[in-house]
Amino acid sequence: MKKLSIIIIFLISITITGCGGYEELNNLSIVTAVAFDKTDEEYELSFLIANSPKAQTSAKEGEAKTTVYTGKGKTIALASKDIEQIVPKQIYLGHINVVIISEDIAKDGFLKIADWLLRNPQTRKKFYLLQAKDEKAKNILKIVSPLESFPSQSIATLIESNSETKSIATSVTYSNFISQILEKGYDPILPSITVKGSVKEGSNEKNLETTEPESYLVLGPLAIYKKDKLEGFATEKESWAINVLNGEAKEVSYNVKYKGENISIMASSLKSKIKLKDQNNIEITISGQGDIYNINNKINIQDYQEINKIEKAWSKSLKKDLSKVIKNIQKKYQADIFGFGNLIYKNKPKVWEKLEKSWNSKYFPNLNVQIKTNLKIEATGSLVKTVKEETK
Repeated sequence: MKKLSIIIIFLISITITGCGGYEELNNLSIVTAVAFDKTDEEYELSFLIANSPKAQTSAKEGEAKTTVYTGKGKTIALASKDIEQIVPKQIYLGHINVVIISEDIAKDGFLKIADWLLRNPQTRKKFYLLQAKDEKAKNILKIVSPLESFPSQSIATLIESNSETKSIATSVTYSNFISQILEKGYDPILPSITVKGSVKEGSNEKNLETTEPESYLVLGPLAIYKKDKLEGFATEKESWAINVLNGEAKEVSYNVKYKGENISIMASSLKSKIKLKDQNNIEITISGQGDIYNINNKINIQDYQEINKIEKAWSKSLKKDLSKVIKNIQKKYQADIFGFGNLIYKNKPKVWEKLEKSWNSKYFPNLNVQIKTNLKIEATGSLVKTVKEETK
């Protein structure tokens, strides 16, 4: 009897708190994404808010599941107050999972807006941070996708899947980005995102009804920062090389020239080990394995000696590509996105004190970086002959 009484009390408490929670949730405007832009001398802040169904009704067919509200002000705080005046419910920032910043904001300095995010007690600081490219940040939030209910979730899914299956993009959270800005001898990077097609068409709910969307979001090359300011954008080839060098490439599809033909190698879990030899010399070792998945010429891929030659060709080509990217970053951007200076700071703090002030402008651009590889081809397929040979 006592146990039964406890169970009844427990069920009643769940019911009461559940209803109370629902009423409270129904009175909130839940923000799932934020965009930062600049217009003239004012900040432009945009909230992507999830639309809750009207009381005692279900959402209408075709009714937008989200709304973008924008406010302006001399400060981010004033822009936020501007939004609060037009949103009928209390704004809640505890469910933000994506923040987009415009190029204007990034060039002016991210730390100018970081304080607002940091000091807000509702934000969890683990949301994804992305750099808008060739488009206003708020327009990124407007693009709807047939695969996700909310644009913010579409962006989060896009960055998660691309960072796992491609090597051009990488996922960066607010906390990661801030820690890199504040870390000595380290300059941060961000994945970029843009709109493919018309923003007007992409924000229309009809974009969900077509077999081929008129507009969609695309992840672009990495945005390169020097401290908290945007320096420029890497190319796609430079982006995958940067991720390989930083050990952030989950899968890399690489074409190797061998005997005048292209051999495609899929490399997974490449590892990068950076070693400080001295203040002027860095050694990077790239290790991992790959599988041959496309070959178009007459090569016996079951021959160990042939495979050994392909491995050497792969190593030589990868070394050349990575070295070229490092030199370009050193000369063009002078941004230490590899954290070479951080190694000196941690291992030789007294030496770092002498180099710190001129690291980006003088020492980093002239640093000698040697690339070493330890690459193995593990799988070559089950056919001794290629399909091209078999059909002859």
